[in-house]
Amino acid sequence: MCTNQTYHLLPRLRSLIKKILFLMVIPFIFSCADDEPALSASFLKIYDDSNLDVSYKPIDVVETVDGFIILTGTELSKSDFMGIRLLKIDEEGNYEYERDLDDYVVPVGKMYLNESDSNSYFFAMNPTSLEAVLIGVTPQLEVQTEALIGGLNYPLSSAVLSNGNFLLQSYDPLTQETEISEIALDGSYVGGNSYSIGPGDDVEAEIINHYLNATERPLPFFCGEVSAGNYYFNGFYNYSFSLVFTDFADTPSGVVQGQASNAGLRAVMPLSGSDFAVAGFQFDANFQLASASLSTGGISSSVDLFPGNMAEIKPYTPAQIINYTDSDTYSIFACETKGRQILLNFYNSSGEVSGMHRIGYLNPFTFASIKQGRDNSLLILGTTFVAGRFERITLNKMASSEIAGNLN
Repeated sequence: MCTNQTYHLLPRLRSLIKKILFLMVIPFIFSCADDEPALSASFLKIYDDSNLDVSYKPIDVVETVDGFIILTGTELSKSDFMGIRLLKIDEEGNYEYERDLDDYVVPVGKMYLNESDSNSYFFAMNPTSLEAVLIGVTPQLEVQTEALIGGLNYPLSSAVLSNGNFLLQSYDPLTQETEISEIALDGSYVGGNSYSIGPGDDVEAEIINHYLNATERPLPFFCGEVSAGNYYFNGFYNYSFSLVFTDFADTPSGVVQGQASNAGLRAVMPLSGSDFAVAGFQFDANFQLASASLSTGGISSSVDLFPGNMAEIKPYTPAQIINYTDSDTYSIFACETKGRQILLNFYNSSGEVSGMHRIGYLNPFTFASIKQGRDNSLLILGTTFVAGRFERITLNKMASSEIAGNLN
Protein backbone atom coordinates (compact mmCIF):
# COMPACT_ATOMS: atom_id res chain seq x y z
CA MET A 1 0.00 0.00 0.00
CA CYS A 2 2.74 2.42 0.96
CA THR A 3 4.76 1.41 -2.12
CA ASN A 4 1.76 2.09 -4.43
CA GLN A 5 1.23 5.59 -3.00
CA THR A 6 4.88 6.44 -3.59
CA TYR A 7 4.65 5.16 -7.14
CA HIS A 8 1.59 7.32 -7.91
CA LEU A 9 3.18 10.42 -6.35
CA LEU A 10 6.36 10.27 -8.47
CA PRO A 11 4.80 11.67 -11.70
CA ARG A 12 3.29 14.54 -9.73
CA LEU A 13 6.65 15.20 -8.06
CA ARG A 14 8.47 15.19 -11.41
CA SER A 15 5.89 17.62 -12.82
CA LEU A 16 6.27 19.93 -9.82
CA ILE A 17 10.07 19.90 -10.13
CA LYS A 18 9.82 20.77 -13.86
CA LYS A 19 7.55 23.73 -13.11
CA ILE A 20 9.91 25.02 -10.41
CA LEU A 21 12.93 24.70 -12.69
CA PHE A 22 11.05 26.42 -15.51
CA LEU A 23 10.11 29.33 -13.27
CA MET A 24 13.74 29.62 -12.13
CA VAL A 25 15.12 29.59 -15.70
CA ILE A 26 12.70 32.19 -17.15
CA PRO A 27 13.91 35.14 -15.05
CA PHE A 28 17.52 34.09 -15.73
CA ILE A 29 16.91 34.17 -19.47
CA PHE A 30 15.30 37.59 -19.33
CA SER A 31 18.00 39.02 -17.06
CA CYS A 32 20.67 37.84 -19.52
CA ALA A 33 18.75 39.39 -22.41
CA ASP A 34 18.51 42.68 -20.56
CA ASP A 35 22.23 42.70 -19.72
CA GLU A 36 23.44 41.85 -23.22
CA PRO A 37 24.20 44.85 -25.46
CA ALA A 38 22.44 45.24 -28.79
CA LEU A 39 24.06 43.44 -31.71
CA SER A 40 25.57 46.66 -33.04
CA ALA A 41 26.77 47.98 -29.64
CA SER A 42 30.21 46.31 -29.86
CA PHE A 43 31.97 44.28 -32.50
CA LEU A 44 35.39 43.39 -33.87
CA LYS A 45 35.25 42.57 -37.57
CA ILE A 46 37.92 41.32 -39.95
CA TYR A 47 37.15 41.86 -43.64
CA ASP A 48 38.37 39.11 -45.94
CA ASP A 49 39.44 39.36 -49.58
CA SER A 50 39.55 36.76 -52.33
CA ASN A 51 43.04 37.99 -53.25
CA LEU A 52 45.16 36.46 -50.50
CA ASP A 53 48.25 38.58 -51.10
CA VAL A 54 46.62 42.00 -51.47
CA SER A 55 48.02 44.72 -49.19
CA TYR A 56 45.98 47.47 -47.53
CA LYS A 57 46.67 50.85 -45.98
CA PRO A 58 43.52 51.83 -44.07
CA ILE A 59 43.11 55.60 -43.83
CA ASP A 60 39.91 56.40 -41.94
CA VAL A 61 36.34 55.40 -41.13
CA VAL A 62 33.23 57.56 -41.06
CA GLU A 63 29.82 56.78 -39.56
CA THR A 64 27.00 57.37 -42.04
CA VAL A 65 23.21 57.40 -41.76
CA ASP A 66 23.05 53.60 -42.27
CA GLY A 67 26.39 52.19 -41.19
CA PHE A 68 30.02 53.00 -41.91
CA ILE A 69 32.35 53.76 -44.81
CA ILE A 70 35.98 52.65 -44.62
CA LEU A 71 38.55 54.45 -46.76
CA THR A 72 41.65 52.44 -47.58
CA GLY A 73 44.56 52.43 -49.95
CA THR A 74 45.12 49.23 -51.89
CA GLU A 75 47.76 47.90 -54.24
CA LEU A 76 47.48 48.68 -57.95
CA SER A 77 48.98 46.68 -60.81
CA LYS A 78 49.28 49.78 -63.01
CA SER A 79 50.89 52.15 -60.49
CA ASP A 80 53.32 52.13 -57.58
CA PHE A 81 51.02 54.52 -55.73
CA MET A 82 48.23 53.15 -53.54
CA GLY A 83 44.81 53.01 -55.19
CA ILE A 84 41.53 53.98 -53.52
CA ARG A 85 38.97 51.51 -52.20
CA LEU A 86 35.80 52.30 -50.25
CA LEU A 87 34.06 49.62 -48.16
CA LYS A 88 30.41 49.90 -47.18
CA ILE A 89 29.74 48.38 -43.75
CA ASP A 90 26.31 47.99 -42.15
CA GLU A 91 25.38 49.12 -38.63
CA GLU A 92 26.42 45.77 -37.11
CA GLY A 93 29.82 45.81 -38.78
CA ASN A 94 28.98 43.43 -41.61
CA TYR A 95 30.56 43.92 -45.03
CA GLU A 96 28.04 44.95 -47.71
CA TYR A 97 29.97 45.97 -50.84
CA GLU A 98 32.94 47.99 -52.03
CA ARG A 99 33.98 50.40 -54.75
CA ASP A 100 37.35 51.20 -56.30
CA LEU A 101 38.03 54.73 -57.59
CA ASP A 102 40.37 54.02 -60.48
CA ASP A 103 41.14 57.60 -61.55
CA TYR A 104 42.91 58.70 -58.37
CA VAL A 105 45.58 57.52 -55.94
CA VAL A 106 46.95 58.03 -52.38
CA PRO A 107 43.79 58.73 -50.35
CA VAL A 108 44.32 61.22 -47.53
CA GLY A 109 42.36 61.45 -44.27
CA LYS A 110 40.62 62.61 -42.32
CA MET A 111 37.20 61.66 -43.70
CA TYR A 112 34.30 64.00 -42.99
CA LEU A 113 30.55 63.35 -43.03
CA ASN A 114 28.63 66.47 -44.01
CA GLU A 115 25.28 66.29 -42.21
CA SER A 116 23.51 68.58 -44.71
CA ASP A 117 24.00 66.30 -47.74
CA SER A 118 24.98 63.02 -45.97
CA ASN A 119 28.06 62.79 -48.21
CA SER A 120 31.48 61.71 -46.97
CA TYR A 121 34.52 63.70 -48.14
CA PHE A 122 38.25 63.04 -48.40
CA PHE A 123 41.26 64.11 -50.47
CA ALA A 124 43.31 62.15 -52.99
CA MET A 125 45.74 62.85 -55.85
CA ASN A 126 45.55 62.86 -59.62
CA PRO A 127 48.35 60.42 -60.64
CA THR A 128 49.17 62.37 -63.81
CA SER A 129 49.15 66.02 -62.69
CA LEU A 130 49.96 65.22 -59.00
CA GLU A 131 47.26 67.75 -58.02
CA ALA A 132 44.97 67.28 -55.05
CA VAL A 133 41.33 66.36 -55.63
CA LEU A 134 38.40 66.57 -53.22
CA ILE A 135 36.08 63.56 -53.48
CA GLY A 136 32.59 63.30 -51.99
CA VAL A 137 30.57 60.06 -51.96
CA THR A 138 27.03 59.18 -50.92
CA PRO A 139 26.28 56.54 -48.25
CA GLN A 140 25.90 54.14 -51.22
CA LEU A 141 29.46 55.00 -52.42
CA GLU A 142 28.25 56.96 -55.45
CA VAL A 143 30.66 59.78 -56.32
CA GLN A 144 28.95 63.18 -56.05
CA THR A 145 31.99 65.48 -55.95
CA GLU A 146 35.23 65.31 -57.95
CA ALA A 147 36.88 68.70 -57.56
CA LEU A 148 40.44 69.03 -58.86
CA ILE A 149 42.25 71.68 -56.83
CA GLY A 150 44.57 73.33 -59.32
CA GLY A 151 48.00 74.37 -58.10
CA LEU A 152 48.03 72.22 -54.96
CA ASN A 153 50.23 69.14 -55.40
CA TYR A 154 51.06 66.14 -53.25
CA PRO A 155 48.23 66.19 -50.64
CA LEU A 156 49.62 65.10 -47.26
CA SER A 157 46.99 65.59 -44.54
CA SER A 158 43.62 67.22 -43.98
CA ALA A 159 41.24 68.19 -41.20
CA VAL A 160 37.74 69.60 -40.84
CA LEU A 161 37.44 73.22 -39.67
CA SER A 162 34.83 74.63 -37.31
CA ASN A 163 33.17 76.48 -40.23
CA GLY A 164 32.64 73.24 -42.19
CA ASN A 165 35.49 73.79 -44.65
CA PHE A 166 38.66 71.72 -44.92
CA LEU A 167 42.27 72.39 -44.02
CA LEU A 168 44.66 70.76 -46.50
CA GLN A 169 48.40 70.30 -46.15
CA SER A 170 50.28 69.74 -49.41
CA TYR A 171 53.73 70.12 -50.93
CA ASP A 172 54.87 72.10 -54.00
CA PRO A 173 57.92 70.40 -55.58
CA LEU A 174 58.65 73.38 -57.85
CA THR A 175 58.92 76.03 -55.14
CA GLN A 176 59.94 73.50 -52.46
CA GLU A 177 57.34 74.77 -50.06
CA THR A 178 54.82 73.23 -47.70
CA GLU A 179 51.35 74.60 -48.42
CA ILE A 180 48.50 74.98 -45.94
CA SER A 181 45.12 75.83 -47.47
CA GLU A 182 41.46 76.26 -46.60
CA ILE A 183 39.23 74.44 -49.10
CA ALA A 184 35.44 74.77 -49.37
CA LEU A 185 33.07 71.81 -49.77
CA ASP A 186 32.88 72.40 -53.53
CA GLY A 187 36.67 72.21 -53.80
CA SER A 188 37.26 75.94 -54.23
CA TYR A 189 40.31 77.57 -52.68
CA VAL A 190 39.40 79.92 -49.80
CA GLY A 191 42.81 80.99 -48.52
CA GLY A 192 46.16 79.87 -47.20
CA ASN A 193 49.90 80.29 -47.56
CA SER A 194 53.10 78.37 -48.23
CA TYR A 195 56.36 78.07 -46.28
CA SER A 196 59.84 77.16 -47.44
CA ILE A 197 61.41 73.88 -46.47
CA GLY A 198 64.86 75.46 -46.87
CA PRO A 199 67.53 74.53 -49.42
CA GLY A 200 67.66 70.91 -50.54
CA ASP A 201 65.90 68.68 -53.03
CA ASP A 202 65.49 65.43 -51.09
CA VAL A 203 62.06 66.22 -49.61
CA GLU A 204 60.17 65.09 -52.71
CA ALA A 205 61.88 61.70 -52.52
CA GLU A 206 60.90 61.39 -48.85
CA ILE A 207 57.28 62.24 -49.66
CA ILE A 208 57.17 59.68 -52.47
CA ASN A 209 58.62 57.05 -50.11
CA HIS A 210 55.92 58.03 -47.62
CA TYR A 211 53.26 57.48 -50.29
CA LEU A 212 54.73 54.16 -51.37
CA ASN A 213 55.06 52.94 -47.80
CA ALA A 214 58.63 51.95 -48.66
CA THR A 215 59.82 52.49 -45.11
CA GLU A 216 59.01 51.36 -41.59
CA ARG A 217 59.13 55.01 -40.52
CA PRO A 218 55.99 56.73 -41.92
CA LEU A 219 56.18 60.51 -41.72
CA PRO A 220 53.65 61.94 -39.21
CA PHE A 221 51.90 64.51 -41.39
CA PHE A 222 48.86 66.09 -39.75
CA CYS A 223 47.10 69.45 -39.52
CA GLY A 224 44.29 71.08 -37.58
CA GLU A 225 42.70 74.17 -36.06
CA VAL A 226 43.61 75.81 -32.76
CA SER A 227 40.79 78.36 -33.01
CA ALA A 228 38.98 80.20 -35.80
CA GLY A 229 41.65 81.69 -38.05
CA ASN A 230 44.55 79.93 -36.28
CA TYR A 231 45.89 76.65 -37.64
CA TYR A 232 48.76 74.19 -37.35
CA PHE A 233 50.48 71.60 -39.49
CA ASN A 234 53.17 69.02 -38.85
CA GLY A 235 55.49 68.79 -41.82
CA PHE A 236 58.61 70.03 -43.57
CA TYR A 237 59.62 73.57 -42.67
CA ASN A 238 62.98 75.34 -42.54
CA TYR A 239 65.35 72.35 -42.75
CA SER A 240 63.34 70.15 -40.41
CA PHE A 241 60.10 68.28 -39.74
CA SER A 242 58.29 70.61 -37.32
CA LEU A 243 54.94 71.61 -35.86
CA VAL A 244 54.09 74.97 -37.39
CA PHE A 245 51.42 77.42 -36.18
CA THR A 246 50.00 79.87 -38.70
CA ASP A 247 47.22 82.38 -39.30
CA PHE A 248 48.04 82.27 -43.03
CA ALA A 249 50.47 85.19 -42.70
CA ASP A 250 53.73 85.13 -44.66
CA THR A 251 55.66 84.09 -41.55
CA PRO A 252 54.52 81.34 -39.17
CA SER A 253 53.28 82.58 -35.82
CA GLY A 254 55.08 79.79 -33.95
CA VAL A 255 57.22 76.70 -34.53
CA VAL A 256 57.96 73.66 -32.38
CA GLN A 257 61.10 72.46 -34.11
CA GLY A 258 61.87 68.82 -34.67
CA GLN A 259 65.29 67.36 -35.41
CA ALA A 260 65.08 66.39 -39.08
CA SER A 261 63.09 63.13 -38.91
CA ASN A 262 64.79 61.93 -35.71
CA ALA A 263 62.68 63.82 -33.16
CA GLY A 264 59.37 65.60 -33.22
CA LEU A 265 55.64 65.18 -32.67
CA ARG A 266 53.33 62.42 -33.93
CA ALA A 267 50.02 63.92 -32.85
CA VAL A 268 48.65 66.92 -30.96
CA MET A 269 45.18 67.88 -29.77
CA PRO A 270 44.31 71.44 -28.66
CA LEU A 271 43.00 71.69 -25.09
CA SER A 272 42.75 75.37 -24.19
CA GLY A 273 44.92 78.38 -24.94
CA SER A 274 48.43 77.15 -25.64
CA ASP A 275 47.87 73.80 -23.87
CA PHE A 276 47.87 70.64 -26.00
CA ALA A 277 47.78 66.90 -25.54
CA VAL A 278 50.97 65.68 -27.20
CA ALA A 279 52.39 62.42 -28.56
CA GLY A 280 56.05 62.71 -29.54
CA PHE A 281 59.24 60.81 -30.24
CA GLN A 282 63.01 60.95 -30.09
CA PHE A 283 64.60 58.35 -32.33
CA ASP A 284 63.18 54.98 -31.13
CA ALA A 285 61.70 56.46 -27.94
CA ASN A 286 58.07 57.58 -27.61
CA PHE A 287 56.27 59.76 -25.08
CA GLN A 288 52.77 61.02 -24.27
CA LEU A 289 51.83 64.20 -22.42
CA ALA A 290 48.23 64.66 -21.34
CA SER A 291 48.86 68.41 -21.23
CA ALA A 292 51.84 70.47 -22.40
CA SER A 293 52.24 74.17 -23.07
CA LEU A 294 53.44 74.76 -26.65
CA SER A 295 54.84 78.02 -27.93
CA THR A 296 52.20 79.01 -30.49
CA GLY A 297 53.78 82.46 -30.82
CA GLY A 298 57.51 81.73 -30.78
CA ILE A 299 60.25 79.21 -31.48
CA SER A 300 60.75 76.13 -29.29
CA SER A 301 62.03 72.57 -29.61
CA SER A 302 60.24 69.25 -29.27
CA VAL A 303 63.36 67.87 -27.56
CA ASP A 304 62.54 69.98 -24.50
CA LEU A 305 59.20 68.17 -24.12
CA PHE A 306 60.72 64.69 -23.76
CA PRO A 307 59.96 63.32 -20.25
CA GLY A 308 61.32 59.81 -20.85
CA ASN A 309 60.58 56.75 -22.96
CA MET A 310 57.36 54.73 -22.78
CA ALA A 311 59.03 51.38 -23.38
CA GLU A 312 55.87 49.48 -24.41
CA ILE A 313 55.19 51.68 -27.44
CA LYS A 314 56.56 50.56 -30.81
CA PRO A 315 59.25 52.79 -32.37
CA TYR A 316 57.90 54.98 -35.18
CA THR A 317 54.33 54.02 -34.38
CA PRO A 318 51.43 55.90 -35.97
CA ALA A 319 49.54 57.82 -33.29
CA GLN A 320 46.35 59.82 -32.84
CA ILE A 321 44.75 61.72 -29.97
CA ILE A 322 41.01 62.34 -29.67
CA ASN A 323 38.73 63.91 -27.12
CA TYR A 324 36.19 61.43 -25.74
CA THR A 325 33.14 62.59 -23.80
CA ASP A 326 30.55 60.41 -22.11
CA SER A 327 29.72 61.04 -18.46
CA ASP A 328 33.28 62.45 -18.13
CA THR A 329 35.85 63.79 -20.59
CA TYR A 330 39.05 61.95 -21.51
CA SER A 331 41.95 62.35 -23.91
CA ILE A 332 42.53 59.05 -25.70
CA PHE A 333 45.99 58.32 -27.10
CA ALA A 334 46.02 55.54 -29.70
CA CYS A 335 49.19 53.85 -30.97
CA GLU A 336 50.87 50.47 -31.49
CA THR A 337 52.89 48.41 -29.02
CA LYS A 338 56.07 46.44 -29.57
CA GLY A 339 53.92 43.33 -29.10
CA ARG A 340 51.91 44.37 -32.20
CA GLN A 341 48.76 45.37 -30.37
CA ILE A 342 46.72 48.57 -30.65
CA LEU A 343 47.02 50.44 -27.37
CA LEU A 344 44.48 52.99 -26.08
CA ASN A 345 45.49 55.11 -23.08
CA PHE A 346 42.72 57.10 -21.37
CA TYR A 347 43.84 60.29 -19.59
CA ASN A 348 41.37 62.15 -17.36
CA SER A 349 41.08 65.93 -17.01
CA SER A 350 43.74 65.87 -14.28
CA GLY A 351 46.25 64.32 -16.67
CA GLU A 352 46.26 60.93 -14.96
CA VAL A 353 45.85 57.59 -16.71
CA SER A 354 42.31 56.39 -15.95
CA GLY A 355 42.51 53.21 -17.94
CA MET A 356 43.89 51.42 -20.96
CA HIS A 357 42.70 48.95 -23.56
CA ARG A 358 44.60 46.67 -25.92
CA ILE A 359 43.32 45.24 -29.19
CA GLY A 360 44.93 42.06 -30.44
CA TYR A 361 46.13 38.88 -28.83
CA LEU A 362 47.19 36.01 -31.09
CA ASN A 363 47.40 37.96 -34.37
CA PRO A 364 49.45 41.16 -34.85
CA PHE A 365 47.39 44.34 -35.22
CA THR A 366 48.28 47.72 -36.73
CA PHE A 367 46.58 51.06 -36.02
CA ALA A 368 45.10 53.48 -38.57
CA SER A 369 42.36 55.68 -37.08
CA ILE A 370 40.14 56.28 -34.06
CA LYS A 371 36.89 58.25 -33.73
CA GLN A 372 34.02 58.66 -31.31
CA GLY A 373 30.73 57.26 -32.61
CA ARG A 374 27.31 58.86 -32.33
CA ASP A 375 26.32 56.52 -29.49
CA ASN A 376 29.49 57.37 -27.50
CA SER A 377 31.20 54.27 -28.81
CA LEU A 378 34.75 54.20 -30.14
CA LEU A 379 35.56 53.23 -33.74
CA ILE A 380 39.09 51.88 -34.14
CA LEU A 381 40.33 51.09 -37.64
CA GLY A 382 43.43 49.06 -38.45
CA THR A 383 44.66 45.82 -39.90
CA THR A 384 45.51 42.35 -38.66
CA PHE A 385 47.54 39.56 -40.17
CA VAL A 386 45.56 36.34 -40.42
CA ALA A 387 47.80 33.30 -40.03
CA GLY A 388 50.62 35.79 -39.52
CA ARG A 389 50.73 36.53 -43.24
CA PHE A 390 47.52 37.74 -44.87
CA GLU A 391 46.82 41.40 -44.08
CA ARG A 392 43.15 42.25 -43.57
CA ILE A 393 41.26 45.37 -42.51
CA THR A 394 39.71 45.38 -39.05
CA LEU A 395 37.05 47.61 -37.51
CA ASN A 396 36.51 47.50 -33.77
CA LYS A 397 33.48 49.22 -32.28
CA MET A 398 33.63 49.56 -28.49
CA ALA A 399 30.31 50.35 -26.82
CA SER A 400 30.27 53.00 -24.10
CA SER A 401 29.57 50.27 -21.52
CA GLU A 402 32.68 48.40 -22.64
CA ILE A 403 34.73 51.61 -22.47
CA ALA A 404 33.46 52.27 -18.94
CA GLY A 405 34.74 48.83 -17.94
CA ASN A 406 38.28 49.90 -18.87
CA LEU A 407 38.20 53.08 -16.76
CA ASN A 408 39.14 53.43 -13.12
